[in-house]
Amino acid sequence: MKTLYCLLFLSVLNSLCFAQSGEKKFFDKLGKSCVESSAYYYRTKAGANNYKSYYVNGGGVYFEGQIISASTSDESLNRYTGNCKWYYKNSKPKYIRNFDEAGLEDGMSIYYYESGKIWKEVVYKKGKSDIQYKEYNEDGQVSQIFEEEFHNNRNDWDLYSSDKSISKIENEKLVLTSLTNDGTSRYISVPSQSNFYTIETILNTAELKSGCKTGLLFGFKDWNNYNFFLITESSFYIGMVFEGVSNTIVEGMFSSAIKKGSENLLKVISGEQTIFSINGKIQYSTTTSFRCYGSNIGFVVSGKSSVNFNNVIYKEVNFNSSDIEMSKSDLDVKGTGSGLIISTTGYVLTNYHVIDDAKTISVEILENGAVKTYSAEIVQKDANNDLAILKITDKNFAPLPSPLKYAFKETGGIEVGASVFTIGYPYALGGMGKEAKYNDGKISAKTGYNNAINAFQTSIPVQPGNSGGPVFNDKGQLIGVINAKIHDADNVSYAIKLNYIKTLVELLPETIALPTYTASNLNTEQLIKNITPYSVLIKIK
Repeated sequence: MKTLYCLLFLSVLNSLCFAQSGEKKFFDKLGKSCVESSAYYYRTKAGANNYKSYYVNGGGVYFEGQIISASTSDESLNRYTGNCKWYYKNSKPKYIRNFDEAGLEDGMSIYYYESGKIWKEVVYKKGKSDIQYKEYNEDGQVSQIFEEEFHNNRNDWDLYSSDKSISKIENEKLVLTSLTNDGTSRYISVPSQSNFYTIETILNTAELKSGCKTGLLFGFKDWNNYNFFLITESSFYIGMVFEGVSNTIVEGMFSSAIKKGSENLLKVISGEQTIFSINGKIQYSTTTSFRCYGSNIGFVVSGKSSVNFNNVIYKEVNFNSSDIEMSKSDLDVKGTGSGLIISTTGYVLTNYHVIDDAKTISVEILENGAVKTYSAEIVQKDANNDLAILKITDKNFAPLPSPLKYAFKETGGIEVGASVFTIGYPYALGGMGKEAKYNDGKISAKTGYNNAINAFQTSIPVQPGNSGGPVFNDKGQLIGVINAKIHDADNVSYAIKLNYIKTLVELLPETIALPTYTASNLNTEQLIKNITPYSVLIKIK
């Protein structure tokens, strides 16, 4: 009888385990538990600690691996073990991570682009990542990343309190307080071997007093040799100190980009030029790189003020490293510009000065998440109005899906004060990378430089490489093409008017249908997402 009860008990237990193994748990895109009708994926148990998740729409595998403790409400609470894999909807790996028996991430974790190429590699030891990790773009260029999020003080910031200053890590922020008018600073060493780098930080100025400064120190050797990028509640300062001699390049220039009493993102991009931005808007650029006197980076606060620093990210792009697989097609490029695809058959609009004297022309296009390069030829040009139209002639190019998801404005009418934006490739091979960049502004005047009637003036901040980039209104309609800027003035740029573009299109050897796609109630983010695939990088040899 006991044997019979045991067999019955085991039978019931097995049936319960089987039922639990096949049970589906539904989650939204953020990994939160939800009902089936709003689910992004579902999770099933395939055996002891073995789980698989599947996309609800598409049915492909989302996750496979072992979970020691599987939360039914929030996937971020799971504890994993062993080799675990996540996938994109196209079945290519999203990331592969390794965990020890205690559920701590341990070993190499690899993250991928949707194209299948490696995005970044991070080494973990008992749940803690290395101070630095490698990040790749889709062309194979590699960056060494240092990222400080102030979870703890493993990078040995100089934390102490005195009668002059206080520095502490609190709520995952570095809090730096000056108790005297002399100000205070903190910095750490981040070894670098490249002249190509970016530095960025998010700082909160809620407690920054009027007239006080705060910001970044970089290339810091000692107090006689360093660079600085500082802000007040409404202005910014840029400069360097060399051998004790101070050279302030920008002193107290007003910036509408600064958010008073709030969080501000400061960023420095250094390559053949150096670019300074605040909250994603370029404030100033130089024609040369800033010399790094030392390897320290850090923060400074002047006067009796307190500032919270949320993070600091240092990205070193070592173009001379043997680790870099820089595209061979870029090695002898003598110039770059931007362009816009205006037909599914591969006609591309740009400036005449971008392609003038070019021996060969290539066009880079983002297709299904992957960058593809095609050869192109000039088919029509208008030197007087600085316009040109290229045709992609590469045998590997296939016509794009129809329709193109933007429109030419029916009339070229423009109004002063109207919002406009461009998408282009500034400094694509000089430090800013080959990802399309968005910049916006207003129409400042209906005429161009010296009252030229073929152009209009905007406040869109543009840089070398933006030439040939499209200008759209806030409805996503093409109204012009960027062609010039004034170097000694802030945010003064010019664009060729649409009427002149249409005239050149009419001279093409074949008739093409201009894009007429309209979509109502799209916000700026959706417009950019629609238009970006047609904004191309043009490379000249």
